[in-house]
Amino acid sequence: MSPRSFLELRLDARVGILLDAGSWEPLEPVEGSGVLAGVGAIHNLKVVLAATDPERASGAIDSADAEALMHAIARAREQMRPLILLLDSAGAKLTEGVAVLGAFRRLEAALLDAAASGLRIAAVLGRHCFGGASLLAFVAAARIYPRGALLGVSGPRALAALSIPMGRDDIAALFGVDSRARHDEDALMVTDDAAAVRAATAAWLADAPAGLTIEQRQRALMRRLRLYRGDPLSISADAVPPELEARLDHLFPQGWSALYAGGVIWGDGWVHGRETLLAGFVQGRPVDAAACWRFSQALLDLARDRPPMPFVILLDTPGQAGTIDNEQLMLSEFIAQAAAVAHTLRTHGKPVELWLTGEAGGAIYVALAAAATTVTAWPGARVQTLPARVVSGVIGTARDQVTPVSELLEARVIDRWTRAPGFAEPPSA
Repeated sequence: MSPRSFLELRLDARVGILLDAGSWEPLEPVEGSGVLAGVGAIHNLKVVLAATDPERASGAIDSADAEALMHAIARAREQMRPLILLLDSAGAKLTEGVAVLGAFRRLEAALLDAAASGLRIAAVLGRHCFGGASLLAFVAAARIYPRGALLGVSGPRALAALSIPMGRDDIAALFGVDSRARHDEDALMVTDDAAAVRAATAAWLADAPAGLTIEQRQRALMRRLRLYRGDPLSISADAVPPELEARLDHLFPQGWSALYAGGVIWGDGWVHGRETLLAGFVQGRPVDAAACWRFSQALLDLARDRPPMPFVILLDTPGQAGTIDNEQLMLSEFIAQAAAVAHTLRTHGKPVELWLTGEAGGAIYVALAAAATTVTAWPGARVQTLPARVVSGVIGTARDQVTPVSELLEARVIDRWTRAPGFAEPPSA
């Protein structure tokens, strides 16, 4: 009998092939969502499974889909059942505008909380796992890659919008299984055979490794940077550029002390007699893999050296750097690591405030907003899904990038807006 291609199966057939016959119990559907979610069994082990539908807007995740995925996460946590995510998605549904950013923030936060609680999570990839979907995949403890699957935070259409056109062979070489499994230390690579994907999923369930710790992953990412870019520790820190000093004087009127390197800042500051540690992406520069690593390392170093302190994260960037070299490094994992480090600080009882001081959007916003205790917008903050040029290239139309504060609050993209230095109370659930 010839093998059945997992990637060519329709959504219900993918779910059916993974689960034991007759074990499927669907969760109550969310109106407007294309996500298929429910409880089933794999080799008699109960699991919660949630799958995006690639035949519905290329699997793009909208607010209703995010809600359905959160319901599945909640059920898995309630029952402490392993969570299997079938991710075949182009990422966030950009036509929803900033509303989808708020939905993705809540979804990513729910998944980070679940992973931190000890929930076992695996991601089975479909043909495409791009944008925010790739961040979800890297919260999982393992990723199962059928041959033919593609993964990246800036997919081919986003790169093409940035004047980086790619042919089919180029796409496969950059985003494909061979490229990803070369670096992904939690990867399970299988043939595109439905039975093989089921067997790999069952094998992970039977003997799921704990996965890398935060510190181990940081060292693994450092080794990857050394391979492609040189030693990230060799990049010297500099004094804060003069154009940033006035901004920091306003944000921390009782004083601050910080270092700077490659668009990343870290140090400490004082507001109303309260000392806080600070780190962030500044100067409106797109965030690349090296900047993510530097930021994560700064958080780890600050938390180790001065453990009682709360954190403020500053964000002024249009989003992730959409380049071939960053995708070679698997930028999704670097961004996911930044979120994981910030979230770990929060789970250890440290308030983590995200202050939007300029541009904010894309996967960087989602990752840090999901990890933060609160998100505050300052005057001049401009929140967008992705830069207008990329949005236009992906969906064919450019949306208005100026969003009223009231809409940002309603969509829970931000928790408060302020002109004056100070700290927020955590938002109510």
